[in-house]
Order: sequence, then structure tokens, then C-alpha cells
Amino acid sequence: MTWSHQATSQEQRFPIASISNESRLVFPSPKDLDRAWDLGIFYLKVPDSLDLDGARQFGGELIAPDSSYRQIPKYGELEGFIALENNQQTKLALRRHHWDQHYPAAIAEFGRQLDQIGITILREVFHQSGIPETVWDRASGGYSAGAGTAFLNFVHYDTRNPDQGLRPHTDYGFITILDITAPGLQIKVNGTFEDVPVLPGHLAIHFGEALNFITLHSDRTVGAVEHQVLSQKSTDPVRHGIVYFANPDLDGMLWQFDAKGEIRGSSSVEDLFALLEKNLTEYR
Repeated sequence: MTWSHQATSQEQRFPIASISNESRLVFPSPKDLDRAWDLGIFYLKVPDSLDLDGARQFGGELIAPDSSYRQIPKYGELEGFIALENNQQTKLALRRHHWDQHYPAAIAEFGRQLDQIGITILREVFHQSGIPETVWDRASGGYSAGAGTAFLNFVHYDTRNPDQGLRPHTDYGFITILDITAPGLQIKVNGTFEDVPVLPGHLAIHFGEALNFITLHSDRTVGAVEHQVLSQKSTDPVRHGIVYFANPDLDGMLWQFDAKGEIRGSSSVEDLFALLEKNLTEYR
């Protein structure tokens, strides 16, 4: 199958959205939006103002053994220069409040642009859910108003490690923004993992468990997509990735509202994430 034929068939399966001049997330048709909400994934056209090439160059430079960024210390288990166990991922992962301290100014600004994309997507989810705008801030633990927790990660896959690239999982937070530069990402559709191909000029957007949780009693619930990365081999194209996670504050609360603005449930982020981790551990 030629690339053009493959891209056409994949575009039909995975919807494509863009951000309008009015900062709204827009799809070509309601059917495309419905498909994205059901699958929990869609492509997003890269905004013209986003310097994706510069961010990719920065991420590629982290592979060099003498890169000073490899010496960034760990902050707990989630931040710093980290090699994951039982997966091939090695990554530099930092939360928003550490970007200016450790990232170059252009990369910190790139992260803030991804913040705006994440907020735009989250607001569209709330708009479609029917949840009143007056409670969006509370429902999202502050993220929809620019607070919450955001991670900007630069990932590469160590092919000397024979493990799977990234084991099957759903993301815990609201939204994941992913730059795909090489094959290997798969999502589960109707019980079967399907390839998510590289689509030049586009980012891949995933919905996570926290977003599923807070929309559960709304007019339109979004699905959290299960995904994995195949084991990367030394003969494969070098797989780098830029991954942005839009998350609630890790010590905050999440609230479930219905379309009338009435509270239908709540959870601390800590308790929700602990439950998800327990389920993931049992799944393994």
C-alpha cells in the first residue's frame, strides 16, 4: 500500500481537527467529532505559530551522552531524566513550574503554547458535554483556567532494551498531546490494537481517565483511549517523541457535574490515580 493510500484510509478512521481563529476546536463534521469522542483520539493540525521543528531538534539532542540536560535531577518519581522500567522509554520529563528553570526559553514558551492548545481542547469537551461554564474551573481542578499540572516530556526509545516500547495503558490525566515522528503507536479499537500512523503536519490528541471521570454524568462522555508502542528495533527509524500531559493538580480534587451544574460525584486526584494504578497493576 502506498503512503498516500495508507494516509487516506487512516484519516477516515481517525478524525482530524484544527483550531479556529476564535480559539475553538473544530472538526469537518459532527460525525468526525462523535468519532473522536468515542475513540478518545484524533489528529490536530499543527498551528502555524507552533515551532515544532525547534522542539524536535531539542529532543533529538538529548540522545547525546554528553548532553547537559541528561544531568537534570529527579524530582520524585515523575520528573527529571528518567529511564522507565519494563519499557524502552528514556525521557526528560518536567512539570510546568520547572520549565523556566531547566528548559531553554524557546522550549518553555513551546510548552506554554501547548498549554493553550490543551485548554482549548478541554473547553471544547466541556462545551460539548453541556456542563455549565461556571463550573469548568472547579470540575477540572483549575486546568481549564490555566492552572492544574502540565508535563512537557521529550522521549526517545532505547533499542538496546528488548522490552516493549511502551506497555498497553490509558493515560491518567485529561489530555495528551503527542508528536509522532515514527511508526509504532497503536490504539485499541473494538478489542484490537490498530496502528496510528505518522501524519505530517499533525499532532495526535489522546483523552485520559481524568477527563472520562469528570464527564461521566454529562451529556457527552469522552472515552480514555488504551494505547501502546511496539518494541522498537535498531533497524527501525529512530523514534523520538514530544509528549505533553494536561493533568489536574496532583494534590487537588475532581468534580463530576451534570448538564444542570449539579454535583454527581467527586474524587481526590490522589485517590483516582491510585485506583487507576491498582487496576493497571492487576491488568499486567
